[in-house]
Amino acid sequence: MAYIDVKHVSKIYGSGEQEVRANDDINFEIKKGELTIIVGASGAGKSTLLNILGGMDTPTKGDVIINGKIIANDSPKQLTTYRRLSVGFVFQFYNLIPNLTALENVELASQISPDSLDVPEVMK
Repeated sequence: MAYIDVKHVSKIYGSGEQEVRANDDINFEIKKGELTIIVGASGAGKSTLLNILGGMDTPTKGDVIINGKIIANDSPKQLTTYRRLSVGFVFQFYNLIPNLTALENVELASQISPDSLDVPEVMK
């Protein structure tokens, strides 16, 4: 059984002649523990797909099923809970708070996790 199941997912921006299909009818499965790499040219839709899988964006069409639960139509509140409890992100531009130290940034993130790791140990 797939841990991540993407079924006919499309992300479409604009309409008519201005329509841009960032993702168009994507289908794949990833088993739990399986290493998957997403590659493609700049502008191919990799970040859009990762944002959809991570609950930061929603597809225009299709289903995203994570561990048996469809998240494609979740409310913003449900997606916030999904991101908080189920997904880890390493952002391209880090998204650190510039006036905090590295330790303070990690401590801040650990405050919203129900079972965070020991911050000083993580920093080692």
